[in-house]
Amino acid sequence: MNVSKGTVEKYALLFVVCGIVFAANYAQYQVSGLTHLVVSDLHLTSAEFSAVLFAPFVPAVVFGMPVGVCADRYGVKALVFIASAISAIAAAARAECASFATLFTATMLLGAAPCVVNAIVLKVLGSAFGGETDRAMGWFYAAGSGGIACSLATSPLFATPGRAYALAAVLFAVFGLLWLLVAPSADVLQAADGFGVQGAEPAASSASAFAAVIKMPIVWLVAILLGVALASATAYPGYLVSALEASTEPKAAGLLASFVTLGSIVGSVAGPYVRAQFGDYRVFMAISAMAGSALMWAGEAFVSHPSVGLMFAIGVSSSVAGPVVQSLPYMLPEVREGLAGSAGGVVSTVSLGLTFLIPVALSFCIGESYETLLFGCAVLFGATALVSPFLPSPDSLM
Repeated sequence: MNVSKGTVEKYALLFVVCGIVFAANYAQYQVSGLTHLVVSDLHLTSAEFSAVLFAPFVPAVVFGMPVGVCADRYGVKALVFIASAISAIAAAARAECASFATLFTATMLLGAAPCVVNAIVLKVLGSAFGGETDRAMGWFYAAGSGGIACSLATSPLFATPGRAYALAAVLFAVFGLLWLLVAPSADVLQAADGFGVQGAEPAASSASAFAAVIKMPIVWLVAILLGVALASATAYPGYLVSALEASTEPKAAGLLASFVTLGSIVGSVAGPYVRAQFGDYRVFMAISAMAGSALMWAGEAFVSHPSVGLMFAIGVSSSVAGPVVQSLPYMLPEVREGLAGSAGGVVSTVSLGLTFLIPVALSFCIGESYETLLFGCAVLFGATALVSPFLPSPDSLM
């Protein structure tokens, strides 16, 4: 399979990768859509609920870097399939959980598939789409947002959490099997690295590849920037459901919150195209961060009188820059030439680690004041605008 030129093959690959991240986010945000049942049945505190909601990010913190290095050295086919199988089993096992500890453990194991996919997505999509990597990444982000939207909108409709969890398990199983049909071999990925430029030597050790990546400031900067932005943007819909339930029915709260993630779908796809209209992508990123922060604050200020239009606008503004940021490391020649997996592993580990830790820390410090938590998300998202001037100039990329 020619990943770099085969149009059908590369879009089939994109479809399956998007399907796995859709399944991952659908499964993760089921506990948010089922808040009224999960919290009451297991007697969870606000901090415990946040820990469960973001438990799938734990595997990325522990295994993201090793997975990225292994992808560079051995390929991605087996990694993604095994991880999808683990996630399918864990998703179904949540139905038997009767305590915070067991639910946290099962939900954490559910994060196996997103851990691997987030670590290898830069390598796989970069090799397949080349200069259009950010646009492919936009669809990847959109699929994740779609999973959240569907989860928040449909989970409250299930009679029991167990039935909802079973559907998530089926999604993981289906896309895990489809991956076996479309996954590129290690040789194909190596040949595609660098858009035809000779890649790194296959014999290069995992240690040397990792050592080279961790010395690149841009990789760490992107990882931290993504972590703060994702932490605030992904926590926002989860907290929003709980805040809305104070004045609306659980089903209505979930439906309203789903418009944030519907907006995220549009923003993720449109973001790379909007970015192309700016001479300097850093200006685009700063503007999107400030706009997203202002709208997130407005959502908190008017939470007792929610507007579908405002919810949608929050989703759009908080997602337009994500695909552009995550694609940045692959735009560097030294990363493209055989180190995309290692770079993706570092970005995945740091960014998803922050995505897990920041909401838990906010909940621990603020407590169960969901409106204050929403305001905290708005402040954090706006703070990412301060990083834009330190990103590489457009002339240094590609």
